[in-house]
Amino acid sequence: MKTRFTTVDIRAVIAEINANYIGMRVNNVYDIDNKTYLIRLQKPDSKAVLLIESGTRFHSTDFEWPKNMMPSGFAMKCRKHLKGRRLIQVKQLGIDRIVDIQFGSDEAAYHLIVELYDRLFSFSNNLSG
Repeated sequence: MKTRFTTVDIRAVIAEINANYIGMRVNNVYDIDNKTYLIRLQKPDSKAVLLIESGTRFHSTDFEWPKNMMPSGFAMKCRKHLKGRRLIQVKQLGIDRIVDIQFGSDEAAYHLIVELYDRLFSFSNNLSG
């Protein structure tokens, strides 16, 4: 079993997500623990779940993960800003193990930056016009 994604793994996952989930709206965001989050996506005829584990992995999943009873502050912030927004694009920054997940567009764009070599998340609003 893989414990960490390589650059090639990240490219493959991004290709799958861009091919299958672009245009879906965020239904909700859940946390499993302090570094693992689920983003539920949906459109009228289908649903999907993205699993993000900071520092380790990022992929779609069909497994029914147990969620925390009380969402963390980060999960609540993601819910506030991402709920109802469309997944616009997922891209890898250069050849680094950093993934930029964009929700919404133009002034209403939010980017979830996932670093798969460290234990960090970053969340930003695209304020450039």
